[in-house]
Amino acid sequence: MLLDTSLRREMARNFGGSFTVLFSVVITIMLIRILGQASEGQANPQDLFLLIGLASLTYLQFILGLALFIAVLMSFSRMHRDSEIVIWAGAGVTPLQYFRIVLRFAAPVVLAIAALTLLAWPWANQQNAALRERFEQRSDLSRVAPGQFRESSSGQRVFFIGKGAQAKGLARDIFIRDQSSGQDVITLAQSATLQNLDGSRYLMLSNGHRYSHTAGEANYQVTGFAQMGIRLSALSTPAPAAGLSEAARLANTPSREISTPMLAMSHLPAWLGELSWRLGVPLSSILLALMAVPLAATNPRAGRALQLIVAVLIYLAYINFLNAAQGWIDQRKLSLASALLLIHGSAAVLLFVLALRKGLLPWRRSRGSNLVAGGLQGPLAH
Repeated sequence: MLLDTSLRREMARNFGGSFTVLFSVVITIMLIRILGQASEGQANPQDLFLLIGLASLTYLQFILGLALFIAVLMSFSRMHRDSEIVIWAGAGVTPLQYFRIVLRFAAPVVLAIAALTLLAWPWANQQNAALRERFEQRSDLSRVAPGQFRESSSGQRVFFIGKGAQAKGLARDIFIRDQSSGQDVITLAQSATLQNLDGSRYLMLSNGHRYSHTAGEANYQVTGFAQMGIRLSALSTPAPAAGLSEAARLANTPSREISTPMLAMSHLPAWLGELSWRLGVPLSSILLALMAVPLAATNPRAGRALQLIVAVLIYLAYINFLNAAQGWIDQRKLSLASALLLIHGSAAVLLFVLALRKGLLPWRRSRGSNLVAGGLQGPLAH
């Protein structure tokens, strides 16, 4: 059918443009944020591209859903502005045919959103957490960004490296302040290397001084050294999850990192809340895509910028309701079924009301006036 082909081609063109813009914006924001974390020593610079890839994967389902909504809204708005809706209505096209075309176009996108939300979302969060945990398990000194002071995880040590490690592991201009032993100990060294000795990793400092001061005393003890070794395990905090049983590990794991089958078999409110959110994302995408058909007729003469703003606000409102429902389940205020029915049932009712008001339902158009698809109405043609 000509309408099916032309409309789906236009929606695909709008979808591609919207997706490209949204994805570029999200990637740019993620790049700036992760680069800032790496410069502050909160992320490993070597994992930069991997972290960006995982971050983009966690946002991809939202980008696809919003791009789909914008594509349908802009396509039908253009048809209203050009009176193409009236022309197709004169050719015998019923409003329900538009919904069928939108459903066929949205089906593969919604399936991709479902796969990303149910499968890729927990996997990406697991990998992201593993990378950050591996980075946190490194020695405090190895996480110091050159030219910046950094406090240890225990809050009792401060580190500074003037120049970062080179290919042979050599760092220069080392500063360490240690207050963990009850004394205020400051160590300065011209250079440092990492070495493995007796099964442990040591930081070997060269050509430096060590200043020790006990609280309440006026004197400092100064010790010069040509070489001094510091066992890195003394500068690190062991991973808290090490040695825990599987049940204890899962209890301490954020729900966003739990696989969807495990969420479905659980009775924990936090896990059921996460499950409602994962099920809600693809459901919201298909409902919003259908809702765009009557919404496009609300103000067909509005500019494209205004339509984009309205689309983004509606999408964000729906996602915020999903997050609120997740919190309600976590607080035991709603069950999983009641939360899904409340949020998506309300959206379905809103879709029905909008379609009814715009004359997109068969029984609404069986009155004395000829309601053209999309809310345009006029006298019967003779």
